[in-house]
Amino acid sequence: MDITTANGLKFTLAIDSMTKLPTRVVSMTDNTNLGDVAIETSFADYQDVNGLKLPARLTTKTDKYQTAELRVTKQAVDGDAGDLAAPAAASSAAAPVAPPAMVTVQEVAPGIWWLAGQSHHSVVIEFAEHLTLIESPQNDTRALAVIAKARELRPNKPLTQVINSHHHFDHSGGLRAAVSEGLTVITQKANAQFYQDAMARPHTIVPDALAKNPKPLKIETVDQDMELKDATRTVNLYRIAGNPHATTLLMAYFPKERILVEADVYTPGGMLAPYAPNLLENITQRGLKIDRFVPLHGVIGPYSDFVKVAQQAKSTAN
Repeated sequence: MDITTANGLKFTLAIDSMTKLPTRVVSMTDNTNLGDVAIETSFADYQDVNGLKLPARLTTKTDKYQTAELRVTKQAVDGDAGDLAAPAAASSAAAPVAPPAMVTVQEVAPGIWWLAGQSHHSVVIEFAEHLTLIESPQNDTRALAVIAKARELRPNKPLTQVINSHHHFDHSGGLRAAVSEGLTVITQKANAQFYQDAMARPHTIVPDALAKNPKPLKIETVDQDMELKDATRTVNLYRIAGNPHATTLLMAYFPKERILVEADVYTPGGMLAPYAPNLLENITQRGLKIDRFVPLHGVIGPYSDFVKVAQQAKSTAN
């Protein structure tokens, strides 16, 4: 049954022909990474509650990906829910407006710039003939602002590549924008099929940069390591093996500058670092000599601080 509410919300309701109970409800919305998606919530394990049938298991999928499952242990009808009124300050407040992306620039070594300014950072690398970007995060707004700033740094050199740290949506949400700008995506090989599918998906509800400026996906994959090198610079990309945060994590190592760039597994200045011991193991196994972390979250910090945090986290876990 297709339904349109008085305020224009459209959804499809499915009802079991035998039990006459709702089985699922589906509505369409926009997702930054996946474009036009169906949000489907299915209902199961119905229980008798004060003369009504109520589902005790609710499972939600975004497109084909399950995003939530609720298992209800206690239900009531006409129970006391307390005062649900919003505070006066909240109910009278104006709707929030998304601020424009703010991109700050810090040259951390000759030809290496840290683009920060908000929660998700990027790094620009200068080679002899081109520029490479590490990370186009979050969404079109952030990614396009970072790309524009990168091009300002060396306007005589083309920006040709973007290195993706991992597949999590906040770190891959700007990849469609990067593709629309003609950049080649470098990512861990397990991401390849997902990104090929994501770049081909329709974005008609809210057309994004790639929908407005279609370009084919150009992709290069990293299994365990890759070297980016010319006469002026060497950058080594390594998979962070065995990390519980994600299986597709890449870190970037600058051997001459003794700099490491990574996302999510260690945030200098952060309160918790459960993934740091694994990162330290990866660094040790590869024999990397590091002076500074230039992270994609947090602040730039010394390697010595990281070692202390990783050892403390390992000791606490044990």
